[in-house]
Amino acid sequence: MHGIENKRYSRTNATGRIGESGRAAATERVLASPGFARNERMSRFLRFVVERHLEGRDEELKESLIAIGVFGRPPGYDSKQDPIVRTEASRLRARLSEYYLGEGKGDSLAIELPKGGYVPVFRQGAAAGLGPAPPARLRHALRLRLRLPASWLPWRRQAGGGCTRMRPFR
Repeated sequence: MHGIENKRYSRTNATGRIGESGRAAATERVLASPGFARNERMSRFLRFVVERHLEGRDEELKESLIAIGVFGRPPGYDSKQDPIVRTEASRLRARLSEYYLGEGKGDSLAIELPKGGYVPVFRQGAAAGLGPAPPARLRHALRLRLRLPASWLPWRRQAGGGCTRMRPFR
């Protein structure tokens, strides 16, 4: 469209120079982290989408097949009645962001699950591009998870729309 390439989700930009073993190793690093090691369901979901992607089976990364393969839903699964895949995909995206903001900050390869689909994207040096505060959706998810009012979190909104980190109270 107009000769402009969407570099964020471009397959050549994301996976062109990354070997399969590097992507598998990055996945294992994420799965070994405490946030994923203690959550078997989310780990199964990430492993399922990454393995299918590495095997070149992206066409199998559809909501109904994920529901059956990962979450044990019956073959007649109706996504309108049971939004488990969309809900868990949102949680997986938040958990991946959390991982790359903390423990995975120094990783040279990052895994993303872009909104609107279930095909993972691998990005080199993605952890280096993270800002000082988590994105709004993650801040909201953390606030809900911790059941804290927004004013208790260690960042605040700046006038220009960005976020700045604040020191915790002592």
